[in-house]
Amino acid sequence: MLAARDAVALSDGPDYELPTGRRDGRISSLALASHLPEVNDPIRVLKAKFHAKGLSEKDLVLLTAAHTLGTAACFLTSKRLYNFSGRGDPDPTISPRFLPRLKSFCPLNSDFVRRIPLDWASEFEFDDHILRNVVTGFAVLASDAQLTEDRKTRQVLESYVGGGHATSSFGADFAEAMVKMGRIGVKTGSQGEIRKICGKVN
Repeated sequence: MLAARDAVALSDGPDYELPTGRRDGRISSLALASHLPEVNDPIRVLKAKFHAKGLSEKDLVLLTAAHTLGTAACFLTSKRLYNFSGRGDPDPTISPRFLPRLKSFCPLNSDFVRRIPLDWASEFEFDDHILRNVVTGFAVLASDAQLTEDRKTRQVLESYVGGGHATSSFGADFAEAMVKMGRIGVKTGSQGEIRKICGKVN
């Protein structure tokens, strides 16, 4: 969370305070990863996973907007570009202007090394352009594009990028959502531990 905050600030995004001092867990289980959002989750599953952690549709949109920075491995786009419905077709929500570019950057059977910017227009700058990409069919990830498939998440999207009624509070709202996410599952008392080596249980 601290590294993410610093990356946002260094990329012309909001500079916000995070509570620190939380303990590490003692369990690392692959089974627990099923509770995390996945790139091909439909919107109802994404919402359910966020709701289970006390996060709203607004939080879902704002935390997805973190994709304004960074890249993704091309293999994460394979189903969306080449076999979306199981018939060798692309996701129809991808803009016809964007699809050829995506396919040329991430050809079929791309390796695990090749990476693609998540926000083509401003990948090194924190801004709301990623949300504009989602609304206009220029989202790279299927999970990002799913935000348009639900009435509530689409309303949140349009509140930030929708014409003359757009709000200017995107940066502050994003920071608030990040702090809220950072408070999920905080361990207190005898729970967890303070690790001597970050990547290893004591």
